[in-house]
Amino acid sequence: MTTPATASVQDGITYWQEKVLLNLLFASVVLGSVTVIPSVALAIKEKLWIIAVLDILIYSSVVFIYFKKNLSYKFRATFIPIISYILGMVLITTLGPFGAGPVWLFFFPVITGVLLGYKKAAIALIINMLTIIGLGFLIHHNLTDLLLSLNFKVWYLASQNPLQKWIVISLNVMLLNIISTLSVTTILNGLQRSLIDLSRSDRKHRQIFENILDVYFETSLDGIVLEISPSVEIISNYTQDELKGQSLSNIYTDYGQRDATIRMLLETGCLKDHEIQLKNKDGKTHYCSANAKLIKDQNGNPDRIIGILRDISEQKAMEKNKKELEDRLNRSKKMESLGLLAGGVAHDLNNILSGIVTYPELLAMDMKENNPLKKPLKIIQSSGYRASEIVQDLLTLSRRGVVTKELLNLHDLISNYLVTPEHNKILSFHPHVHVEKHLLADIPLLKGSSIHLQKTIMNLVSNAAEAQPDGGTISITTQNKYLNTLLEGYDQVDIGQYLVLSIQDKGIGINPDDLKRIFEPFFTKKVMGRSGTGLGMAVVWGTVQDHDGYIDIKSNADLGTRFDLYFPISVENIDEKSPPSSSQEYKGNGEKILIIDDIIEQQKIGILILEKLGYQPFSVGSGEEAITFLKENKVDLIILDMIMEPGVTGYETYKEILKFRPNQKAIIASGYSESIEVKQTIELGAGSYIKKPYKVEKLGLAVKAELSKKTA
Repeated sequence: MTTPATASVQDGITYWQEKVLLNLLFASVVLGSVTVIPSVALAIKEKLWIIAVLDILIYSSVVFIYFKKNLSYKFRATFIPIISYILGMVLITTLGPFGAGPVWLFFFPVITGVLLGYKKAAIALIINMLTIIGLGFLIHHNLTDLLLSLNFKVWYLASQNPLQKWIVISLNVMLLNIISTLSVTTILNGLQRSLIDLSRSDRKHRQIFENILDVYFETSLDGIVLEISPSVEIISNYTQDELKGQSLSNIYTDYGQRDATIRMLLETGCLKDHEIQLKNKDGKTHYCSANAKLIKDQNGNPDRIIGILRDISEQKAMEKNKKELEDRLNRSKKMESLGLLAGGVAHDLNNILSGIVTYPELLAMDMKENNPLKKPLKIIQSSGYRASEIVQDLLTLSRRGVVTKELLNLHDLISNYLVTPEHNKILSFHPHVHVEKHLLADIPLLKGSSIHLQKTIMNLVSNAAEAQPDGGTISITTQNKYLNTLLEGYDQVDIGQYLVLSIQDKGIGINPDDLKRIFEPFFTKKVMGRSGTGLGMAVVWGTVQDHDGYIDIKSNADLGTRFDLYFPISVENIDEKSPPSSSQEYKGNGEKILIIDDIIEQQKIGILILEKLGYQPFSVGSGEEAITFLKENKVDLIILDMIMEPGVTGYETYKEILKFRPNQKAIIASGYSESIEVKQTIELGAGSYIKKPYKVEKLGLAVKAELSKKTA
């Protein structure tokens, strides 16, 4: 009943002023009747009708003002001091200075200061002073007798020195009045200023508290949230009300982390940039940086914890992305360095292997079928082919192998691979492994090398079989996939349309540390003797790179491993392929052919093959020698090596030859070559290319095909 309806504690002095007013009115209504009844009875007995009416009117007004809540505060607050002044005047006039009159006059400026402020209190003091002076004037001139006509029985002070006595009494009353009024109003005025400053400071800090992006929190030592800023909703999706009074440990991803944090605070007293993991309402983890301090009570005992939380999830994600990019860059640099090494070794090995591969074939051509040396020669040649395959793997790794890109059907490649001896050999080592194919791609076409792609499939299937020592299933799946956003995986896959080849097993998975090195040459976990050279995954990496593709790997100890190879899709039509030619179709008719190669062994092997095939071969050891030779001699075809050190390259040689032999036919023969120079040489007019080491049939078909072309 004494609580303001239109104000709250936050309104400061206004609230307390109205609270004082309501308390005063309530006390006057309840206790006023005790005073009014005998006062009115006495007034009636002495026939002081004005006093009786006045007492009744004042009490009724107080009751009315108390219950009439819609009256303004200013009106009610002004009414109370006026009543106190009127009562003081009436009582001091009728009962004298020793009655209740001076008390009411004393109360008049005090309550005015409390309810209306110090300025109004000063006016009330002046009114009191003028009233006292006026009464002294009436006493001095005996004018109080005039009140008898109104039936006022005016007191008579004393027979001796009444004026002096009145002055002494009045001065004391005024002194007390001024002191008490100044004290109350000063306190109230200072309190009001303090409340205004406090309110302004509170608003400023509340504004900061409610708009700060970081999360301010206060908790008890056992983790109960005492206060927390609204920004917590951004991190946790919980509101302030949902978290207040609850344990902060409910949003820790690891309860033990919370205990460790408390332990550190108790030991050190503060935390700086301490990383914790919190989960939001949906269970998503947020990484946060905490700065916290232990607050102690007046006895020096730990009381509560205050601090700031900052969401660093984006920063952590950026650091993770940065590390992944650095890892990819380091992997690329490592593979590039290894590729350079492998390319150089492969180039030299190709030249050495040429004799091992080609000479047995040439020698066997001159032997009868029953010659006992034929079988050893075939073994030597087979070993040479096997060695050349390893060299080709090295070239694929180095990305310097000459890759023929033709339009291919991936479904046909997979089906053809599954019936190859190589695949059957893998399954023979793993009889409990079963291979399933799910060829789901609507457009299974891509531009690439069938040899390299088939070897890639073989290597991945071999890995999947090795990962399932107790048997299992290998799934080979194709599908078309369009990515409209970057795919963050082992590789970062760009936006686009892809033909995806997936090979999945249900095996033991790949150790995360091994996953970082899986494509390094000679890094293998396979059983030695079954899987070849340790270059299998390096070949996969090089092949995917050469086909402008991407690799993504998903591996789990419980679910196995899946390799997803993303290849750019092709929508061209596959041309009908002509049946293979017979050996007689690539025999020559004495055409003149110039071999340009800086390796003398390659020159000799090429000459032997061409002579066997019925051509008239010549050879030179550099581009400069070739230019000199052709200025003086005319040939039907040149076989051009691309890298000839230290002289000019094959591309530069052919470009110079065309200046004086504009229609000179040429084919490229190289163990490895920079793909840009190969392309540039073909654009100049060179025909197909063949890989070293030479094979009689392939060299013969390439020479025959180029010679049969019509001259422009």
